[in-house]
Amino acid sequence: MNAHIRHRVTTLALAAATLATMGVGLAAAGPATAATSVTSRPGCTPATVATAQQALEAALQSRVTELASLTTDVQNATGLTATDRATVSGTLSTTSSGIQSLVGEAPSAATCLAVWQEAKSMVQNYRVFAVVAPQTHLDIAADTADGIETTLAGQEPNIQSAITASGKDGVNTTAAQASFADLQSQVTAAQGLTSGVPATVLAQTPASYPGSSPVFVSARNALRSGFADLKQADADLQAIVADLK
Repeated sequence: MNAHIRHRVTTLALAAATLATMGVGLAAAGPATAATSVTSRPGCTPATVATAQQALEAALQSRVTELASLTTDVQNATGLTATDRATVSGTLSTTSSGIQSLVGEAPSAATCLAVWQEAKSMVQNYRVFAVVAPQTHLDIAADTADGIETTLAGQEPNIQSAITASGKDGVNTTAAQASFADLQSQVTAAQGLTSGVPATVLAQTPASYPGSSPVFVSARNALRSGFADLKQADADLQAIVADLK
């Protein structure tokens, strides 16, 4: 195989090797069920209203922290499409504003009714842990997968050209051709699994809960399978490079 084709395939292989790290964090992309320190109807009596208020404030702060973390995740997610980045960022911004408004009101919740109303709004109107967090993580993972699939599919003609050129140079390309066929199959399978995930998860809202939970579970499972296919495609690609040396 000539040096130009070898360089092209090797460069692609190095890029595809990043697949090994792409699945990191996917475990966090499922429907979050993080425990909160106050429910939508916190236990409260006139004697314990101060304690309930403190629990409410702590629960609000946990959401402030989570939203800040999600915002950082979005900022660092190079795989997000521009459209999805705008959508997710808008959701995080709106949710953060709402939660911050409740943070400002919480110190004035001096009765059990006031605490309950604040807690109900915090949980039901925003669903930070049950909807916004898994939605954000899943969209980042899905857009990352879609980007990898697009890159690999776009390079398939180059890979085939490298195999063909190597065959003309006298290299036995039987194994490489078989690996390439499997690579194509794996990429196609991954595309079928992940292509609809971004739109599906971004369509979920706080009002969708609890119906959003099985949607997130399905999306997470699809992404796990899709990433498994992409890792196999990466293994095929590495095998092709080795066979063509």
